[in-house]
Amino acid sequence: MPKEFIRIVTEDTVEMITDDTLREMKSHGTADFPFQYYIETFDWKRRESIEWHWHNEIEFVHVLDGVIECHMGEQTICMKKGDALFINSGVIHRYQAPENCKQSKCQFSDIIFSPELIAPSSSAIYRKYVQPVVTQGQPFLLLHGTEAWERKTLECYQMVQEICQSEQDLTELRIQIGISELWLYLAPQLKKADTEQQLNKHIVTQARLRMMMQFIADHYTERISLDNIASAANISKSAALRCFRAGMQVSPVGYLNDYRLNRAKELLISSHSTVSEVALAVGFDNVGYFDRVFKRAFGITPKQFAKQNIVY
Repeated sequence: MPKEFIRIVTEDTVEMITDDTLREMKSHGTADFPFQYYIETFDWKRRESIEWHWHNEIEFVHVLDGVIECHMGEQTICMKKGDALFINSGVIHRYQAPENCKQSKCQFSDIIFSPELIAPSSSAIYRKYVQPVVTQGQPFLLLHGTEAWERKTLECYQMVQEICQSEQDLTELRIQIGISELWLYLAPQLKKADTEQQLNKHIVTQARLRMMMQFIADHYTERISLDNIASAANISKSAALRCFRAGMQVSPVGYLNDYRLNRAKELLISSHSTVSEVALAVGFDNVGYFDRVFKRAFGITPKQFAKQNIVY
């Protein structure tokens, strides 16, 4: 098996390192061949979710066993064995087990690749058949395998899987051909899957959301309000609320508090600061309130968390 193209992932080995806008920092493949094939097995009782993230690469997920939910803003996509999901470049998403799920084990495979694997960005192929999908296409597309084009797409995906798992010659070339053929069936559906107005709304929402998230990352230590967050994207407070609800199912202030709490956890582990000092350092000017929201989020107080994670 050509190990450079396949990764085995479990709930214990998954890494989700993101920057301040939730962009995933991990590379998928290499600079000269940006493609990776993953086989992922999760016990949802041991890991509740794969948290919010996005990447410039395109993702295609295929459920092999069990069930899994993918959240993209207000959309919740529930997938079962045999279903597949296309996730477009730049779309913020999250995976988790469905609520009250009786089957805790789930296995799925996915391929993550750069759009430029299909064709260089300077080429006519990219300009005509890739760029319109990446910049204006649907954020996602669910495939059940019931339509002819869906079955053809899944056959192409299966072919790419088999290439990754075999010891064939010309592996990179075979993968590139398989991805291009998969795109041949996907691209027409993605271009016509929704109205231009709805697509533009999604693109604008994602752009505004990232601007506000970056503002929070830059200013979370300060006293900032909903007005300040909204102003970062030149929109009203109500529009900011809609953006966060549509993109992440949380309010701007809720996201700000979550961001501060996660930074607080890092400080409690890495520094010798007191709880009061940490609270002030991450933007909470009321230590009692910091204690309450920290315990509500993580189940223990900041002091208890610091004791459990003390580094000698």
